[in-house]
Amino acid sequence: MYSTSTQKREWTYTPEKLAAVRLETNIKFREKYESVITPEELELFVTPEEELRMQRSIEDAALKFADKFRPHIWPSVKWTALAFFKRAFLVWVPSDTSIRMVMMGCFYLAMKIDEFYITIDDFVKNMNVGDPRQNAERILKLEPELMKVLNYNLTVHCPYRPFEGHLMDMKTRMLLLNFDLESIRRDSMRFFQNALQTDVLLVYPPSQIALAAINFGLHAQVPGKSDEILREFLRKMIGIEEDSWSARDVRPEDLEKLEKTVTRVNHIMREVEKQFVAVTEQERENHKSRLSQIQNLLPILNERRKEAWRAGGCIGQEPGLVTEAPVDSDDE
Repeated sequence: MYSTSTQKREWTYTPEKLAAVRLETNIKFREKYESVITPEELELFVTPEEELRMQRSIEDAALKFADKFRPHIWPSVKWTALAFFKRAFLVWVPSDTSIRMVMMGCFYLAMKIDEFYITIDDFVKNMNVGDPRQNAERILKLEPELMKVLNYNLTVHCPYRPFEGHLMDMKTRMLLLNFDLESIRRDSMRFFQNALQTDVLLVYPPSQIALAAINFGLHAQVPGKSDEILREFLRKMIGIEEDSWSARDVRPEDLEKLEKTVTRVNHIMREVEKQFVAVTEQERENHKSRLSQIQNLLPILNERRKEAWRAGGCIGQEPGLVTEAPVDSDDE
């Protein structure tokens, strides 16, 4: 189903394309204020790289929120929520939103999509900041905005189901392993948790992320043999026989597919290791301070834009109307 999904068609990128989209979104936001901003004020605006670290900070806090949530949240809900969040901030910028509340909106929408039923009142009881009534109102108000920015592409293919399928297949096909395959589960789940704070779910198919999680778990349990076990499993899955006579009938494209898959799986593991950088408390506080400064400045800049619009004869659409208003600003 993934091969024909909107996830693959609309929300899967190369790393280069992903960086270009983020840069374009950042430039558009800056251009909106370039005619009314001073050089000193412009220095407050953040780069795409700084915006990404702000997103990672919120993702880290959101996963801690999810781990403490009651009733216990399914892993697929977390993956769907983080996918919505990452997609939304390819269109929005943290400086123009309440990024924390957007994340809460993503979680509540993900619960509906994944049929994890909970009332809004029970949801906000799990939030340890803000007024529950106001939190509920803001989350519900955000929902249509979120669905719109996601282009109503609300189906997210998660790697947990392919992970379970691959693991079951390995148990069936590889009976001579001298350890319990279930022992890799904890490390594989840790891999998924780390992957949620990277870009891999915007770049790679869920089935390949699942294989990377299995290989990560194998590496933790049987260091030095993980690639060998993975390669043997893939040979059996693809149908490549190791018997010398049967091997004569192996198609070159099957061998190429095998090697490409192993290479891709190892690449995903390296990408998660490289991109996952834990957010420090100091970094989190710096992000809050920087966002607060920018969001205090934006109303002033918007008023300047309106004054310039009026001075120019009120030509075109008035700046600051609903079509370009901040998404759930923290000014409320």
